[in-house]
Amino acid sequence: MWNLCYRNLLLYFRNKSEVFFSLLGALISFILYVAFLQDTIAGDWKNFPGHTEFLDLWLIGGTLGITAITTTLSSLSQRVEDHERNTDNDFLLTGASHFQLDFGYVLSAAIIGFVMQIIVFGVMFLYFYLVDDLTLPLAKVGLLVLLMVLGSLLNSVVNAVIMIFVHNRNTLSAVSTVVGTVSGFLVGAYIPLGILPDFA
Repeated sequence: MWNLCYRNLLLYFRNKSEVFFSLLGALISFILYVAFLQDTIAGDWKNFPGHTEFLDLWLIGGTLGITAITTTLSSLSQRVEDHERNTDNDFLLTGASHFQLDFGYVLSAAIIGFVMQIIVFGVMFLYFYLVDDLTLPLAKVGLLVLLMVLGSLLNSVVNAVIMIFVHNRNTLSAVSTVVGTVSGFLVGAYIPLGILPDFA
């Protein structure tokens, strides 16, 4: 179980292009905001005291939510690849149970999700610190780290349940596209949740 987790971490972080595109996918909302939307959205909130800090923190929170969803899903793609190549059967021959294998995948996904959230937070906070003089008390940073851990664990479990129904790369690609597109709306990063219809 621990060896499988370690192996999955090595495979993920050795694939530089996968790490890059995982980060890019997570930072899309940030890039869109900085490049196109910042002035428009800030103009709508200009009468709200402290609107710049509020919007910066809103975007950071939303982007971290997207990161937790998309990077854990991306890391769990290793499970699909192992299933396609029958590598999971080789692991079972070592005496590991199905639960241990699944736990290894989920644990590695949670660690990857947490690490990627830390990186995304570092990039965004540094930008807003330099541009908007954004600061965060140390106590809130500690709480944020705790929320990152919980978010990574929760999204790893949810994505692992989704992956039960995914058995090949073609399906995985479709699921990743849908989840990546919808995640920004689900966490309220693109538009406020109150604007969405009731069924959403």
